[in-house]
Parts: sequence; structure tokens; C-alpha cells
Amino acid sequence: MGRPPIKLDLVPTFRGPRVLTLAQLLGRLACSRSTALRRLSEHGYYSSYNHAGKFLTIDEVADFDAQGLWLWKVARFSKHGSLKETVEHFVKESERGMTHEELSSFLGVRVHNTLLDLVEERRAYREHLGSTFVYLNAKANVRRQQARRRVAYLKEHRRPVPTSRQVIATLLELIKDPRVSQEEIVRRCQRGGVAVSREVVGAIFEMHDLDKKRAL
Repeated sequence: MGRPPIKLDLVPTFRGPRVLTLAQLLGRLACSRSTALRRLSEHGYYSSYNHAGKFLTIDEVADFDAQGLWLWKVARFSKHGSLKETVEHFVKESERGMTHEELSSFLGVRVHNTLLDLVEERRAYREHLGSTFVYLNAKANVRRQQARRRVAYLKEHRRPVPTSRQVIATLLELIKDPRVSQEEIVRRCQRGGVAVSREVVGAIFEMHDLDKKRAL
């Protein structure tokens, strides 16, 4: 007659530290590696998508946000799985695709090689939109919608780059009259022979925090 299976309750084991490495888990459970891995598999667990999956956690102690992500000290976890699965999820579900910079900032790790792998495996599509590559859903109909939204977004958020002459003319009008409106600055500059638009003056105000300085 064989020995009865060892019953290991993972919840109290994780409840204090919340995140453990496999070595730490083995020390707490006082069992073999194969037993611990089998119990993890039976219960369900998450490996960190950074640090080569070194850190482990379980649902009962994790605190995932609305995006399905959780950061605990240096360990980053995703309800969507590995780093590749997580990147694929956010590219597929994004409204207007995602750039490498957007994904890296969002996930807190570099994802350049991961994105290239997804493109090579045809699990994502890459298109040059604006000044950089945008990663899109592999399905053509979804991809086209994402690309259209990205183009519209870029048009809406395109900022004019003021010339030195436009900046100087705007600042001079503010020196003359610190309370002058942006619309009036446009009119005065144009009367003085400096071609500016409301968008240009707005960009100058934003660049130099002029509204904040005027309030002070």
C-alpha cells in the first residue's frame, strides 16, 4: 500500500510574503521540487513576467489592477500569462495599436525582442505610422481599425513647432500686456507682420508654462 499523497496548502504559505521564489517555497513547504511544482500546477499560480519568471504568486494574495497587472516590489505579474502573452494581449486589445515605447512604459520592461518575435510568428503586425512603428492586431479587419484610430490620434495631437521669431513676438506682447488673451496676441502679432496661429501661440504658452507664470 503506497503512502498517502502529501497535502500542501499554498494559501497560508503565500499569505505573509505574497511573493516567493521556488527555492523559498521549497524551504517553507519542506518538500521536494517535483511535489511543490505539482501542487502549484494543481492550485494555479503566476510566474513573474520579468526576472525570467523567478517570482511566484497565487490569486488569493495577488492584487491585480483593472488591466490584469500587479507590481510587488521588483516582481511584475500579469493575469494574461508570460511577457509574450501579455504583450500580445495588449496589442490585440488596444484601441489604436501600441508602440514599443508605450508598451515598455506600461509594462515596466523592455519588449523590443518580444514584439519582433510576435511579428515573426504572425501573432502581431507592425506598421510605420507617424514617426515610429506601431504594433497592431494580426487580424486584418481589426488592424485596419486600429491603424485608422492611430492616424486620427496623431493628427489630433500634432503640435506646431514655433519659430524663434514667433516665440519672441509672443513674449514681447506678454511683456507689454501680461493680461492679454492668446487670441489678442495672434491679432497683434499678425498686425506686426509675424504670421502666427492660435495653435502656435498655444504651443508657446505650453512650452514656457506661461499660464502658470501669469497666474503667479
